[in-house]
Amino acid sequence: MLTADPRPPFRPAPLEEFGLGPLWAALDRWEHDSRPLDRVLEEVRRTQGPLPGRGTSAHPALLAWTAEALERYAAARTAEQDAARAHGLPLTAPVRLGWTVRTRRMPALDARGAGQYEHTVWGRQYASADGSVRDLWLPSLGSAKPDRAAAEKAAIAHVVLNGMPTRRRRRDALPPDTATEPARLPDRVRVFDFGCADGSVTPLLDWGPEETREKFAAHAAPAFHAVATGSGTRPGPSCVECKAISRCDALRRTPGLWGGSPTVPARSRRSVSAWDLRLHSECPAQYHLVRRLHLDGLVPENDGARRGRVVDAWLNNRHATRPVRGCRDLAATATAELPVGHGLDAPLTQAAVRMLEEHRSLCPLNGLTPDEQVRVQPQVTAYVPELDVVVLAVPDLIYTHRGRWIWRETKTAASALWEGRSLLRSYPQLALGVLLLAAGALGADRQVSHVEFELLREGRGESHLERIDPGRAAIVAEAREVIAGLVQPLLDDTEYKPRTGRHCHGCQARRWCKPGSAYAADHPAGAGRRLGTGEADPADARGPARA
Repeated sequence: MLTADPRPPFRPAPLEEFGLGPLWAALDRWEHDSRPLDRVLEEVRRTQGPLPGRGTSAHPALLAWTAEALERYAAARTAEQDAARAHGLPLTAPVRLGWTVRTRRMPALDARGAGQYEHTVWGRQYASADGSVRDLWLPSLGSAKPDRAAAEKAAIAHVVLNGMPTRRRRRDALPPDTATEPARLPDRVRVFDFGCADGSVTPLLDWGPEETREKFAAHAAPAFHAVATGSGTRPGPSCVECKAISRCDALRRTPGLWGGSPTVPARSRRSVSAWDLRLHSECPAQYHLVRRLHLDGLVPENDGARRGRVVDAWLNNRHATRPVRGCRDLAATATAELPVGHGLDAPLTQAAVRMLEEHRSLCPLNGLTPDEQVRVQPQVTAYVPELDVVVLAVPDLIYTHRGRWIWRETKTAASALWEGRSLLRSYPQLALGVLLLAAGALGADRQVSHVEFELLREGRGESHLERIDPGRAAIVAEAREVIAGLVQPLLDDTEYKPRTGRHCHGCQARRWCKPGSAYAADHPAGAGRRLGTGEADPADARGPARA
């Protein structure tokens, strides 16, 4: 119930920013409005504006994704109901209003400062006619998740068991004083995970009332207690939606970080990372569909990305060991030490091991004393107030050395660096690191701090370590130019049109993008990004935002 003061004005997005929004609207038409499925599919495929129930137009590729996911979901629900009928179980029908568990409002606030509690769930809800069975279907944008955390499952089951169908309240409206009291509890609670990209279904739980209560007490209640009593701050992606950002002292302000201009008209607060910038510069549609909407076409990673991810995981594990030890002091890396289930074939495994051997002499922890600080892949967050933009970075390593903070980025590559282009332009994460250090985002003096770039290759002696000084005005000026040239087009973009190229081969949204599919068909094998193209392969090609 916290509200910002002053309240920010409502600023509609130019395109739908909730990937599941159109699918939910289409499912409502089919399940709640009793529209024939083929009519709803036709509506989705031919729409040129917002779908009924949505106020914003969707990207054409999102509509194509929605039509596919709708067909798969309908088939999966039908198959599950057929199986239930075959086993003599009652069929379940859609429930329109969301289930809510609400306590009675107390006359005085409790020790946590609350006078009432509500628990809700989100998903597609179903119940049998006699109320004995309740189902919840949870969507995953790729394949169905094989499982979920014990606390999450217990929290979901608690609401499905005890919840009452409740109308959505108006903004800022207080809940009723009374507690929710269902007339009867179901005998059986079931939760399914559904994969929108492939139609897979995972039964997550099938519990009775007693098991649900036991699981809730053992797993969910401690988690809820920790949330309700927690008072710390942890700047990160959640800052984008935070209502208290104007009075938060934990979030570093970095005005004029790259000297950008506010968008006209103004947009709601957004975040940017170096990976966002790289994807948008390649293809605005890919950025919108993959980074913002999180569509997942289950396209396999290329060899370089998979090898880089294994190297990255090994280094993170080693560097997180306490007390701190440099890799030079460790025994030679053996293939058996690579992460379990890495999935690399023999040649890629050997390449990863050789790269790790190259790292031993370049390891930043070599000779580091125990009193120095080491942070493995820390979240670095800053706020540019005049643009209302949250900047997110996750360097591979940040550590101190004799009073200096050092920002280390490590990448793997099959080929040497291209000497015709500066490091800051080749790797925007380095430019962003320079700007954040120069602006004091780490609380460090830029005159005694620097950015390091470690490039690992297979060949003995072919790896490199480069140092970049954010205390030099020319370096900072180039970093500003690089980031401004990438950020401003992203912030100003309202259409996210496809820009085809070899990146289409590895794009997670290509199958729903007509131009990208056509490009891949016209430029088959060899046109896509792969090892040997002379380009470093980012280890985080499908991972979270990185520095």
